[in-house]
Amino acid sequence: MVIPRVQQHPVTQLVEYAMAHIAEDAAELVTGPLAGSIARCEALPCDRLMIRTHARRRWCSVRCGDRVRAARSYSRGRQSEDAAAERT
Repeated sequence: MVIPRVQQHPVTQLVEYAMAHIAEDAAELVTGPLAGSIARCEALPCDRLMIRTHARRRWCSVRCGDRVRAARSYSRGRQSEDAAAERT
């Protein structure tokens, strides 16, 4: 019985090497001193995790923060329009 030998492509080796480093860094992050500062982004559609670098940080990115603030502003505008409509 002949078993064919298949050599791995150099790109495959590079990807596996990079993934091993990412896995090692992730394990170190989850078990290391920064584990307590890992938090979930508070923007509703976002499901990302972040490292909270400041006590007031609530979103993973400026984009998520802008989206939450825009939704809040839109909601306030709708409430004031509804209140004005009820008065008339």
